[in-house]
Amino acid sequence: MSGCLPSKVLSMPLHNYLDSLRQGIQKLEDYGYTESVEFKEEIRAIKHAVVTAKVVLVNGSELHIKEYIDARYKVERITYAYHYQDVSGNCIFRYDNAAHKPALDFREHKHMGDGSIYAAGLPGISELLDEIIGYL
Repeated sequence: MSGCLPSKVLSMPLHNYLDSLRQGIQKLEDYGYTESVEFKEEIRAIKHAVVTAKVVLVNGSELHIKEYIDARYKVERITYAYHYQDVSGNCIFRYDNAAHKPALDFREHKHMGDGSIYAAGLPGISELLDEIIGYL
């Protein structure tokens, strides 16, 4: 699970992708970084899926994951948000591909706690979790 995964389309079956997310989060649990984990996946008709997760870490910070996936041909993340916040609910960072008004010059981006936004694709789950561990 190393390396940055392309954020838009992944060449793997849906169940493999969901397994990779679960395994990444499981590593946080295995290393004792989590207080609690909620992971939900809803597979809908015509190979669409919704994934949500909430990971509470030992310092009280939280990772919230939301993805809407189209897996008819390949795994395509239609929308996603990976939001990491401190114990008070303040944003530390968030990767997402939500549209903005006024529009940004890029679709995929990263929000920082200081309010800045810059172009950034979603990293692979291992890199994302390593980034979070750096804040613990």
